Amino acid sequence: MKKKDIFIGRQPAIEVLRSDKAVEKIWLQKGASGPEIDEIKRLAAERRIATQTVPKDKIAYMLFPVYQHQRPNHQGVVGVYGEVQYFKLEDIFDQVLSRGELALFLVLDGVTDVRNFGAIARTAEAMGVHAIVVQEKGVAQINSEAVKASAGAIHNLPICREKNLRDIYKYFALNGVQVVASSLDTEITIDEIDFTLPTAIVMGSEGKGISIMSKDYSNKQFIIPMQGNINSLNVSVSAGMILYEVSKQRRVGA
Repeated sequence: MKKKDIFIGRQPAIEVLRSDKAVEKIWLQKGASGPEIDEIKRLAAERRIATQTVPKDKIAYMLFPVYQHQRPNHQGVVGVYGEVQYFKLEDIFDQVLSRGELALFLVLDGVTDVRNFGAIARTAEAMGVHAIVVQEKGVAQINSEAVKASAGAIHNLPICREKNLRDIYKYFALNGVQVVASSLDTEITIDEIDFTLPTAIVMGSEGKGISIMSKDYSNKQFIIPMQGNINSLNVSVSAGMILYEVSKQRRVGA
């Protein structure tokens, strides 16, 4: 990190959060309290910006490469500027409905590699996905490397960051959006899924696949049939194949 990438202090954090500047994350020192801390938490929650409470030593460790031995007065608050603004899922969904379009969302469950995230975003934007949806924790940081891997597509595709997966899936269920998940633990193939319905597609991490939460809340799980000796694909490659199937079905059904 460089000085230009971060902001420190309580009042500076409040000013940044009240502006239109993109923020990736805010760290709060354990035990920090007061009206300013409460306001930071409120504004961060309102803007879907992740916050994390950490020990004092953790903040010192984070700031040392930037400030060396200067020991700045951070007041228990450190923030990192982001590459993108985050959107509310309900706002994007309302826009989709108002335009009379068939909803298509991509939920990334545990995808932590920034290059994969960027590559997925590039394909998603090209294939008409309305938004990529992630939870606050356990996902790739959307940094300059992710933007580069997306060829800039991240700036043209809404990213919705919600508190947790459960809230995301409940929202889709309440609004008639089917949740389908890519998984190796099923015999249902991708061509058996009806993508002409409003759909949210869940992609898991390469190492662990989709989480138990995603399995429990998905309406159906599907597999991409393969004939070779390798039984899994890179998650960004899988996303491209899945979104092509969606596009094909929706063109035929149009």
